[in-house]
Amino acid sequence: MTWSPTKLRDFFTHFDPKNPNQLAAIDELQKDAPSLMNDDADWVKKYRTPLSAPSPSGGSSASIATQIIKDFEGFVPCPYLCPAGVWTIGYGTTYYSNGQLVQPGDPCIKEKTGAEYLEYYITHNIIPVLEKKIPTWNQMNSNQQAAIISFAYNLGTNFYGASGFSTITRALSSIANWGDVPAALMLYVNPGSSFEEGLKRRRKAEGELWQGKGPYAG
Repeated sequence: MTWSPTKLRDFFTHFDPKNPNQLAAIDELQKDAPSLMNDDADWVKKYRTPLSAPSPSGGSSASIATQIIKDFEGFVPCPYLCPAGVWTIGYGTTYYSNGQLVQPGDPCIKEKTGAEYLEYYITHNIIPVLEKKIPTWNQMNSNQQAAIISFAYNLGTNFYGASGFSTITRALSSIANWGDVPAALMLYVNPGSSFEEGLKRRRKAEGELWQGKGPYAG
């Protein structure tokens, strides 16, 4: 089975379909080297980034994460300023799949579109980073990955190993420490703020999901 003409474009995180140079480069590759487009090609097996890990029930880390994030982020159809002063739309999207930032006056969107923006961001901007940074990522099941994706979406994709995240970093660094993950998640609730109660609920749900429990578990 060979790829369709758009498959190779998925290798480019911020592929811009309006950029003539990028379009020409992709078309040239596909025209001159069709054998490279095959799913069985050695370079594909070695370098292609999996977008999500399948779960025993047929779900994926991306689809599970999309559900928990949707519930806790909430949907806003039109551009708005988030508490951090960043223009946002949908389920917390701050820029579109073409790399353009959300701006005031952008068209309002439907929930389905917001979910598509969210899942695109998860698969192209969160999973590849977590997979690279967290040494135990590929040993996690889809529920565990989804819990950490939700945490990363809320607190930053580069949290692992960063200042202020030593406890969760240690918990994720070794399979032997995985039992500490639910308690570690609960440390990151911005105590004393107006967001504390909501963050406690979110961290609790992520901890349950990590353990394969609760309404979001696949």
